[in-house]
Amino acid sequence: MRHLLSRLFGIGRTTTAPNDSGPVQTVQISLNEYETLDGKPVIIAYGLISCPPVGSDVMLTCTGGKRTDSVITGHNHQKYRHTGAQPGEAGIANPVVGTVILAKANGDVYIKPASGKVIVDGGTVTAKDFITAGGVKLSDHTHSGVQQGSSSTQGPQG
Repeated sequence: MRHLLSRLFGIGRTTTAPNDSGPVQTVQISLNEYETLDGKPVIIAYGLISCPPVGSDVMLTCTGGKRTDSVITGHNHQKYRHTGAQPGEAGIANPVVGTVILAKANGDVYIKPASGKVIVDGGTVTAKDFITAGGVKLSDHTHSGVQQGSSSTQGPQG
């Protein structure tokens, strides 16, 4: 039984950056010091985008027990793995740069962009509750320097 399982599955490590230009992402992997496989397809869930860094661990599934007919069905990078998630939480992270989008266990959505910018490309942003920036609420803040006519107000006050 152990021999059969070793023919159906394998563990390796990426040795090159993935080729992400075609309909299926492919990558070169090393299974051991003697066996390197090139152009192995990487299968990930629909809608997710992932381009694992060189040195990522991979899970290889071999159809028919042949390494030549194999696909990568899972990958992880030990150095860059996002840590600290609580039971029930799910998210997307790029730990190489530090960006995280996390659906928290308490129902909150946590967004941490490493660059400090969140870019919404088109569309309208709508909030059903308060929007606060720098401790100032958008919906009920006051301005000083209000004058009649075409004058401008000064910035918002807390």
